[in-house]
Amino acid sequence: MTDPLPDYRGRLLDRLETVVRDIADAVAAIPEDRWPEPIHAGARSPHTIVAHLRDVERHAYLNRLQRLIAEESPAFDSFDPANWESDFHDPAESMTHLLSDYASLRETELQILRGLSPAGWARAGRHTTLGVRTVQWWAERMLDNSEDRLRELRG
Repeated sequence: MTDPLPDYRGRLLDRLETVVRDIADAVAAIPEDRWPEPIHAGARSPHTIVAHLRDVERHAYLNRLQRLIAEESPAFDSFDPANWESDFHDPAESMTHLLSDYASLRETELQILRGLSPAGWARAGRHTTLGVRTVQWWAERMLDNSEDRLRELRG
């Protein structure tokens, strides 16, 4: 019996890469003058969505991947998206810059993930509310978050 994990992880890595382009395409499909406005009632603006996506990659996912590889059983705090938006969102930041930063952060994450052995994918740390989670779980969560933001952008 062959191990299905290498194929699964390959597909996961492929999608982690291609979703970046899909997000940029979704943003490009929205008129630029609408980027600061909520997509619909009760929704966030495209600018806020992409800024949040970029910052979650920077402050949560990439940081966690790096620590999972470098440390034995690191402990992680929660990333509070509500506080992020009120404290750190800069509506004047250009969408081009946000998308470029997001793509660069994702490429760094992919370089880490592509170089992992099976044991590397299984390295784990403890999150304060989510419990013990592996590198693979975090990679899957990164993709889920990107796919959720893509659906949000597509309205």
